[in-house]
Amino acid sequence: MLGMAVRHGGLLVTVNYNHPTPGILDGRRLAFWMLFVGTSLLMIYVRTMVSFDANPLFIAYVWAVAVTIILRYIFYSIYNPDLFDYGQYEPTVCIIVPAKNESEGIYDTAKSLNEIDYPREKISVIMVNDGSDDDTGEWLDKISQEFNFQVIHLEENLGKRAAITEAMRNNLSEITVLVDSDSGLESQALKQGMRGFLSSNVAGVCGHTDVANTEDTWLTRMQSQQYFIAFKTFKSLEGYFRSVICCSGAFSLYRTECIRPLIDEWNTQIFLGKNRTFGDDRGLTNLLLRDGYDTIYIPEAKARTIVPHNLRNYIKQQLRWRRSFLMESISGLKHMWRRPLPASLMFHLVLGLTILSPFVVSYFLIIGPLFEGFNPIIYIAGLALIIFMHQTFYWAFQLPPAHKVGFFSLIPMLPVWIFFTLILLPWAMLTIRDGGWGTR
Repeated sequence: MLGMAVRHGGLLVTVNYNHPTPGILDGRRLAFWMLFVGTSLLMIYVRTMVSFDANPLFIAYVWAVAVTIILRYIFYSIYNPDLFDYGQYEPTVCIIVPAKNESEGIYDTAKSLNEIDYPREKISVIMVNDGSDDDTGEWLDKISQEFNFQVIHLEENLGKRAAITEAMRNNLSEITVLVDSDSGLESQALKQGMRGFLSSNVAGVCGHTDVANTEDTWLTRMQSQQYFIAFKTFKSLEGYFRSVICCSGAFSLYRTECIRPLIDEWNTQIFLGKNRTFGDDRGLTNLLLRDGYDTIYIPEAKARTIVPHNLRNYIKQQLRWRRSFLMESISGLKHMWRRPLPASLMFHLVLGLTILSPFVVSYFLIIGPLFEGFNPIIYIAGLALIIFMHQTFYWAFQLPPAHKVGFFSLIPMLPVWIFFTLILLPWAMLTIRDGGWGTR
């Protein structure tokens, strides 16, 4: 049984998740892989039909998307990194949590850290109040007294990078763990994450993050599946080649000796003449990859995070993430070619597909139907097949609360993705220098 304290409706409750029996899981997984083969073939067929009379660029695009999706699932199935045995490696650890206007929610994060399964004498926690203008400071003082965590109060909001940099001045540990202020760790998360440092060249370990407030709204149910699929498939493929391009800010672990020389550079990075105030997790990972270190993903090192429950905040978050993706990908062009060839090819392919996507989707949904008599339903059917395969993957492999999410709750992702591709991504490109929503 897994359990975690989650704040919902102002109350702190403990949610327990009962594991389904192995027979049920095995049946679901077999069903998924059978469906995966069939859906993949059908998806390729539909996309071939879509591109039959299209420009060669569009034909290449739809095939590249299909191959990329299939490769992610294949590498998920074979991803098995070399690891320490559980509990074999227990170095000193410093957990750093920057916080801005989290109020009582920061107590939930602190409580999960206090209950972590790790030797007490080897762990320290530093929580940084990044210029909050609510009662977050009072809650942090309460946390300091109750859990004996170190608390740093910054007089003004300097941003996440500056808050972490300040905490690093007091960090003498072998491993640094960065945790978002709206995230909580499962009790075995640290010991599981430490298993990833078997190779001395591994400098960053990305944990797995699920959604804590899954049942709030249709939007949180959709995001619950997005998180699961993104971590399990995207990061498994990247981790297979020891080149995870974003060690998630929600929960990741780093060798202190590897990131300490990079912290000042990371904190003062400039892009197109402006300070980088977002993309802190991608930025730090980028610097590690640039310097030749490896980054991997450990799916057993688990955290849960609170996600936006309304469209307004979700769109703000996604706009910031797209700016971060573009900014850090452009920076990554300078060094990602030196990574293992498959990792380099996938990085450049994903960047190229992302930049092309607004033009391709505009062609299939707007230009083609208006000027060439193209039926957009065929293209939409291809997108729906992709979402259906993702949906089935979540149902087959996610432990509870998968049954509470609803089998068809990823379907809204279809119009959401189209909107993000046609509107939000171009806007992110045009406003990439905008630092809005960059501080917490």
